[in-house]
Formats: sequence, C-alpha cells, structure tokens
Amino acid sequence: MHESAHRYEEVQGRVRGLLITLAPQLPAVTVGLVDEMIDANECGVALEIMSEMLVESGGMISENSLSDVASLVDDMGLDRVNVERLRSLVETK
Repeated sequence: MHESAHRYEEVQGRVRGLLITLAPQLPAVTVGLVDEMIDANECGVALEIMSEMLVESGGMISENSLSDVASLVDDMGLDRVNVERLRSLVETK
C-alpha cells in the first residue's frame, strides 16, 4: 500500500474513533453528517464540523478528547481554532 494511502487510512480511523467517543455529545444529525464526511474522504471537514457542533450543542469533552482533536488538527494542518474553541468544554474533575 502506498504510504500516503496508509497515512490517510490512519487519520480516517482516528477521526472515526473520535466521532464514536464524542457522538453522545452531538446531535444525531451531526453524527450522520460527520460519518458521511469521513466516508467521502473529507476528514478535515468532519473534524471542523465536530468542533463547531460540540460548542453549539454545549457538549462536554474529556482532556483526552481535546488532546486527540489537537493532535489531528496538527497532523492535518487545520486551523487551531478547532482546538481552542473546545477548551471551555473540557470536563473538570
């Protein structure tokens, strides 16, 4: 398998795993849309939608999930606003 195809599959798996983790915090329609974006090879769009809709829906996320988002944003070269807007949603223990 070509290295870039392998890398994309790895990113795709990470984004899908994040969706599974965050799905309870998102409206069902958003979960469906994000899943479709992942299937359409639009992982960056999928991650941006998750970030926006978590804020809009007032969801809470763990520090680990925030770290996962940050890692994906950096790996995909996305705008860090997708991480910063989630900081206020991190659950405090």
